[in-house]
Amino acid sequence: MRTAFAILVVLLAATLVAGQGTSTITLQSTVLTPAGQDVTLADVASLHGDEAERLGGTPIELAEISADPAGWRKIDAQALRDLLEEADANWGVLELRGGPCYVRTLAVSPEVDGSTAQTSAVAGAATPGTVRELAERWIAQRFKVAPRDVEVRWTSATDGLLDHTTAGLVPYFDDSGLSDTMRLEIVMYDDEAGVAVRGRADAQVRIRRNVAVMTRNVRARQVLTPADVRFERRWLDAGQTPAPGDVVVDHEAATNLKADHVVGASDVRAAVAVERGDRIQVRVITPTITVVMLARAREAGRPGEVIEFEKIAPTRADRIRFRARIEGPGAAVMVSRSTTP
Repeated sequence: MRTAFAILVVLLAATLVAGQGTSTITLQSTVLTPAGQDVTLADVASLHGDEAERLGGTPIELAEISADPAGWRKIDAQALRDLLEEADANWGVLELRGGPCYVRTLAVSPEVDGSTAQTSAVAGAATPGTVRELAERWIAQRFKVAPRDVEVRWTSATDGLLDHTTAGLVPYFDDSGLSDTMRLEIVMYDDEAGVAVRGRADAQVRIRRNVAVMTRNVRARQVLTPADVRFERRWLDAGQTPAPGDVVVDHEAATNLKADHVVGASDVRAAVAVERGDRIQVRVITPTITVVMLARAREAGRPGEVIEFEKIAPTRADRIRFRARIEGPGAAVMVSRSTTP
């Protein structure tokens, strides 16, 4: 009889538990809280079910959790389980999900409408182990320069994004193109591909580069000499494209250039290699043979340009005209599909 009674009690308890239903507590990934506000379980987790909602008012003592250099405090599932044990949680109907949750207290309460990420001007040096530091190193790699040669001024960012810890997280960065203003999408994933933090950030970027600087005024179409330029390191907006040092001297100014001007890639071009009327050796390459033909340039051109030539021949009928690519002073090349040059 006692055995039957015990079985009946167990079945009755199981029936009551089943009737109560399973409750879930799901930790959020990131939480920002206003200064001075008491934090409870309901602030750091999504609650579903009677037992979870009963525990929603359980206080979270942030002061007892050590913060990282950026001010983030980590609440993992085990720490939360220990806390709820003290609140007499009924684990028979309670399931704990998610985590860890990173919590940071803001100096000013953010105004978030739930659909639009809060953005604000941000300033300050990068704290080691934060998204800000990681993003600045990523920007340096993006521009293929050392971190010491990059100057990043953050102009706006989703609240809490740049100061979020990177400990145990894997980053994803995407930008809308290289310019002096970068628009980054930043996502930090945990080991299970869960999103720990996501947001956007804008930054104005300057790069320290080796550049050619004009020492005096030079008019357009003048060929630059070593006396016309000096080479030095300068900070430039990331969107500027300085001319490589090896394409400045002995190249032609594409426009009027003034003293102290940083020579840009579009400011210089290869000097004219062939003048109109010059006699040029043209290599004619066919599928079977290659021959060299003497021709006269009918227009001026620079290396890489395709201009018109006229074959030099004793009779007018043999003076055929064709187009060939200039390789350098006195030389050009033409590729012909015909086996007859």
